[in-house]
Amino acid sequence: MTNIAQYASTAQNKVTVLSDGSKLTSSDFDNKCKFKIFRFDQIKFLRKRIKSSFAHNFLKENKVDLIFFDSWKSIELLNFNTHAKKICLVHGNEILNQRKKDRILNSLNKADLIIFNSVYTKNKTIKNFKIVKKMDHKIIYPAFVEKFFKSKIIKNKYDLCTVARLEYRKGHHLVFEAMSILRKKYNTILKYAILGDGPELSKLKDLVIRHSLHGQVEFINQDCPIEKIFKNSSVHIMPTLTTPESIEGFGISNIEAASYGLPCIVSNSGGSPESVGNNGIIVKENSPKELVNSIIDIFKKYQTYSKKSYIFANKFDSKKKIKEYLNIL
Repeated sequence: MTNIAQYASTAQNKVTVLSDGSKLTSSDFDNKCKFKIFRFDQIKFLRKRIKSSFAHNFLKENKVDLIFFDSWKSIELLNFNTHAKKICLVHGNEILNQRKKDRILNSLNKADLIIFNSVYTKNKTIKNFKIVKKMDHKIIYPAFVEKFFKSKIIKNKYDLCTVARLEYRKGHHLVFEAMSILRKKYNTILKYAILGDGPELSKLKDLVIRHSLHGQVEFINQDCPIEKIFKNSSVHIMPTLTTPESIEGFGISNIEAASYGLPCIVSNSGGSPESVGNNGIIVKENSPKELVNSIIDIFKKYQTYSKKSYIFANKFDSKKKIKEYLNIL
């Protein structure tokens, strides 16, 4: 949503954003933006209604062509009859909640168009909510690449990196297992950078000790710029898992890594395979042995994979992507 707002504004469109309050200091970010941002900091029950009331009044007083809703929850309380085209994004995890099936369907039915972030998410939604088949929909991969950073040599500070929230489904623990096998069986010692924050941090640190990976794994402070990790890493690896509560709808960090020339290794879980082209390797979900083989293979053919990464990332050039969103109707 940030990318849509920023690039739509850059393309000379008048943009207004209604957003929840941020846990972080947001004033600096808001002041730098060339479009208006209205934030709502009330408790959840009140916030939804106050934001909805504000939206209704705004639509009465202003001519609006397109409205992008970040999820079904944002469009749920919109009851104002407007000529603006309503577009709702579907990311993945929200469609797993069968208890809210009727609410989700009623909300999505208010939209003129549904945008799925992957073929996988679309198929999963159709399977869970069969009525969605009747809805107008498109698939747009939600990655925007603004710059490409080219390097002709293999970086050597970190062999592997993962930029992702520290959740079980991201598969960091599987990378640890693969690194342990590589050390014991092939006498290969790799350096692994992890950038992210989340509930698995303490467990992952315990696993580093359990797998005797001292000095091989580095947890990077969240304040560190993502580009610094990509510039100093060789391969981005994210062997995601599918759980009953969570799925990987796409995999934006794989595209970002590719724009720095990093080949990617992902699993066949969820929409992850759609975030990698011929610039990487897709392995079977929950298979450390396949991860080991893919790591060996990707370094053997590193330059070939790296060149293909730039080509693949070019498909997500920000100028092309914003046209894809704004011209969708």
